[in-house]
Amino acid sequence: MDRRHFLQLMVAAPVILSMPLNAEMIASEPDSHVAQLQRVSELLTGRRGLDANITARLGALLCQQDKNFPAHLTRLFSNLTTLKSDDRERLVASLDDQDVKTALSIVSPWYLGYTGQPSTVKAVDDAHFVTFLSALMYEPTRNHTLRPSYARSGQDYWAEVPAGVTAPAMPAAIRDWGDRSPAAANHIREPEAPWLLMVQGKASTLAEAEAMIAKQ
Repeated sequence: MDRRHFLQLMVAAPVILSMPLNAEMIASEPDSHVAQLQRVSELLTGRRGLDANITARLGALLCQQDKNFPAHLTRLFSNLTTLKSDDRERLVASLDDQDVKTALSIVSPWYLGYTGQPSTVKAVDDAHFVTFLSALMYEPTRNHTLRPSYARSGQDYWAEVPAGVTAPAMPAAIRDWGDRSPAAANHIREPEAPWLLMVQGKASTLAEAEAMIAKQ
């Protein structure tokens, strides 16, 4: 799926259509990049009153990620103002590739809650936290599920066997184990050198990592 199609799917979601584009939103030029980012964010997500503190944090992170972001943002805002379309899918179709890339870099963190790309195989990546509770991805199911930020039924609610489930036999006093499980490790082993090189992204295979160690 290319960037443009993905962005069109995001702006076409029913939760986003709650607020159409209108002349009031694009009538005046923002006097700062943060204000400009706020306006563009509201245009693309279809929401008024997005948290200004989150907007400021997002702007700082996007500038840190790409030094040319302010210029790209100004360009995107100018083109959105010129188009003045109330059809977001058509609006995205009218943007060029650079504007689509910039728009995605803005919209994605509002939904996912982070910038960059988190990695599960490297110790360091370029992902940075933007927001959790205000991440828009939770909006479509807000009437059915809680945002996963706390125990939903009180402390240790997961210890109770769900209705209709037959649990296997457990050791006595298992609920009191906590971090004192008999099977728990009492210390964390130092990582083996080849594995550490791969996790750090310095080597892509075990053979490559071992070769690097052999040269040291």
